[in-house]
Amino acid sequence: MDYIFHEHGESGYVECLPGGGRVESERDALDLVAACGENGTHLLLLPADCLNDEFFRLGSGLAGAVLLKFGLYRIRCAVVLPLEQANRGRFADLVLEANRRDPALHFFQEKERAAAWLLEE
Repeated sequence: MDYIFHEHGESGYVECLPGGGRVESERDALDLVAACGENGTHLLLLPADCLNDEFFRLGSGLAGAVLLKFGLYRIRCAVVLPLEQANRGRFADLVLEANRRDPALHFFQEKERAAAWLLEE
């Protein structure tokens, strides 16, 4: 999985790069956790292009498994995806609940807003 580390003062975040692999399993989620650890951060920006289509179908269990790994390792994750993808089926409920109540997971349409949210802590 390809990523880049964005440094901002004493903080920074890992951004998964589209075209550099997709999160298709818990193992891929752990690779991103490791990338965060290697860079001394717990902040992750995840574009929709880095997520397997199964992630958006909650019945597959992939989103739950991946997000559980991030939670266990205290990774704060901002997911960037188009509005039409965020509003698709039961996934829309996950987006709504995360954006209302979860301090460690938010969904955004713009990368700049996602990065600002990550760095605001």
